[in-house]
Amino acid sequence: MTPSPIVGVLLLVFVTLIWGSTFAIIKETIETVPVPILLAIRFSFAALVLLWVKPERKTLLPGLILGVLSFAGYATQSVGMLTTTASKAAFITGLSVILTPIVGAIWLRQRVPVRVWLAAILALVGLGLMTLNPNEGLVVGDFWVLATALAYALYIVYLGEIAAHHKPIVLTSLQIIVVALLSWVWAVPDLHALKNLSASAIVALLYLAIFATALVLWLQALAQRVVPAYAAALIFALEPVFAAI
Repeated sequence: MTPSPIVGVLLLVFVTLIWGSTFAIIKETIETVPVPILLAIRFSFAALVLLWVKPERKTLLPGLILGVLSFAGYATQSVGMLTTTASKAAFITGLSVILTPIVGAIWLRQRVPVRVWLAAILALVGLGLMTLNPNEGLVVGDFWVLATALAYALYIVYLGEIAAHHKPIVLTSLQIIVVALLSWVWAVPDLHALKNLSASAIVALLYLAIFATALVLWLQALAQRVVPAYAAALIFALEPVFAAI
């Protein structure tokens, strides 16, 4: 199934809305749940939702690469949010709007129209005016979230290159399994925290797994079959706006 470009744009706006809703949820959840445990449970639940999907040999390597990039993005963002604010994390993550065309130009030699660069710069300025507080200094979490922006830029560009050649649901399922496995390896020292999970934390994890992981990653893979990577990055610049609502 391949959507029209307009539907693809609308799907990415919806994806961005869901992602924007996760900043406050993650910020609250990691106060009681270690980051590795959060990611391990989140992606394990998401993998269970997509357990019915049959893997395809040709999609194994792309799924692995997407999984590693996705893990890098989610892990660095979650670690960063231990010490930075949700609004600042949203802004720094939004730097991917600039990094995506840069990565595309350097990595894949993609030609990016001048108007896209101008739109990206304007979007970045707008995000800064909306989310940044001049009284807040830099903290170590800001640099972790900067790594998130780079990981997301690499993810968006790579997905844009391969999405049209693979089934979106298979790509989604494989990358989620990869992230879940990497997260459990990371979570080994914190396994004792599993017995202390509260009901509210489990509800938050279910939302993150079903809607903010399984659903949105599938929709993103579907939409990026018809929406260029740099255009997707511009749409994702709305994430801090939704996070601030």
